Amino acid sequence: MQIFLDNIVFTIQKAGGVSVYWYELLQGMCNAGLAVNFLNAGLNPSNIFEQQLDYHRHPCFRESWIPPKYLRYLPLQYSLPPNAIFHGGYLRVSPQKDIVNILTVHDFAHERKIATPFPRGLANTRQKAYGIKRADGIICISDSTRKELLHFYPDTDPAKLKVVHHGIADTFFPLDKNNPSVPVLPVPVAAPYILYVGGRNNYKNFNIALDVIAQLPAPYKLVIAGGGSWTKQEQLLAEEKIRGRYVVMEHVLPRELNTLYNYAWCLLYPSCYEGFGFPPGEAMKAGCPVVASNCTSIPEVTGSAGLLTTEITAATFAEKILLLEDQTFRQQVIQAGLAQARLFTWQKSVRETIRFYKDCWNNKFSS
Repeated sequence: MQIFLDNIVFTIQKAGGVSVYWYELLQGMCNAGLAVNFLNAGLNPSNIFEQQLDYHRHPCFRESWIPPKYLRYLPLQYSLPPNAIFHGGYLRVSPQKDIVNILTVHDFAHERKIATPFPRGLANTRQKAYGIKRADGIICISDSTRKELLHFYPDTDPAKLKVVHHGIADTFFPLDKNNPSVPVLPVPVAAPYILYVGGRNNYKNFNIALDVIAQLPAPYKLVIAGGGSWTKQEQLLAEEKIRGRYVVMEHVLPRELNTLYNYAWCLLYPSCYEGFGFPPGEAMKAGCPVVASNCTSIPEVTGSAGLLTTEITAATFAEKILLLEDQTFRQQVIQAGLAQARLFTWQKSVRETIRFYKDCWNNKFSS
């Protein structure tokens, strides 16, 4: 069973959730001793996850001389050996009929029209539709994503769908704050601070996060980590709503993020849509309470450990945050989060993916 993994996802982003997923999957496949081949390896040296991969141990193939920015939207251009397994890093499938196509579907933000606008959004939805039709097996990263797939593509055979949750990296863990060698906060802010992690585009509801801080007592601050460079509009909005009560870290290393989770009063995650949602899982694994919306995949990740709101308003989030001032309740939330986070490991995710490969291969080629 030869496996061909398409690494073109690393050309699409320098970092991000899909890159994390693909990196962890590749690491797990390589460590499992499988016959792994890489397509489109090393085409983007700036991707922080691809930089950590050792390609020397496995065959690597350049699929085509078509520039990656165009190739990413095309079906696989490389001829694979018969009976091979092809798994595309981002929505790509092979047109060959004598191989097994595996597709991972992350979300349906473009179908919901809450992500990138035309024409990129149209390209994404058409590519996804083609992949769903051609795939022999489809991995959904949450049950929420599986249900959405069947909603948007109701003719899809449910039997070829498999929910495989992401893992949460071991780089997130509680720190012993009594240890003199414990890392110090990478930002000049005193507790209590609310932590906001990741993108700030429309459905992430970043503007509501600002309103939450404005409603909380003055000692509460906001630390905004990751999500890339700030726009002028975001700067003006933050100054208008919570001047002097926020700190920005545009780019954060995993060890810095773990420290931020450890010292935070809580993670505030007001997003109304996620395919999986890494930050709530990371926060819980680091011993940080999670205040989030009760939407799409978020309750799958947090379970009963999350303080979830059915209404996405500043008032409801602020109310949940203030509940944590009860220290007994706070410790109960932290312990529940630590237990919940243990359910999500990359070892489990990789095992389930490999088992799915074998099931799909047997369904197609065994007689």
